[in-house]
Amino acid sequence: NNYVSTFSQIMHIENPQLDFYALAHAKTGIVLYEAIINCWKIKYDVLQDRPIRYIRNVLGHATWSPLFGTPAHPEFPSAHSQNGGAFAAVMTALLGDDYQFTLHTYDYLGMAPRTYSSFDEMAVDIGLSRVYAGIHYTYSCAEGKKQGEKIAANVLNILKFKKD
Repeated sequence: NNYVSTFSQIMHIENPQLDFYALAHAKTGIVLYEAIINCWKIKYDVLQDRPIRYIRNVLGHATWSPLFGTPAHPEFPSAHSQNGGAFAAVMTALLGDDYQFTLHTYDYLGMAPRTYSSFDEMAVDIGLSRVYAGIHYTYSCAEGKKQGEKIAANVLNILKFKKD
C-alpha cells in the first residue's frame, strides 16, 4: 500500500517517540480502512463505468486504451483519491498543514522522487495521476478525496485515545 510506505518514510524522518508513533499508526490505519470500506460500498451502489468504456463505446475510439490497465471494478469514487484524502487529513492532524516531504516509494523502479509542501498537495496529485492515466474521471477523484477527508474527520472526532 502506497500510504503505508508514505507513513513509514515520514515516521523514519520524524523518528518520533514510541507513544506518538503508536498513536499515529493506529489513527492512520483506522482511517485508511474506514475509507476503503466506505469507498467499496459506494462503488457497488453507484456502478459508474470507467472512462475506457465511454471513450470506446460513446465517443467511438474503439482502440483507445488508458496508460494503466483498467481495474475490473466500478469507477466512482476513486479509491486512491479517497484513501489519499483520508491519509492527508490524518497526517495533517498529526504533523501540521505545511509539512514538506519527499517520497521515494518508486525509486526502485527508476522513477523520480516526488516532493510535496503539504499532505493535501499529495492527495490532489494522487487524484490527478488517476485522471491522467485514463482510469478515472476528475469528479470521481475530487469527490473521493472529499469523502476521505470527511471519514478522517469523523474518526478523529469520534475515537478517543488515552494520549489525545
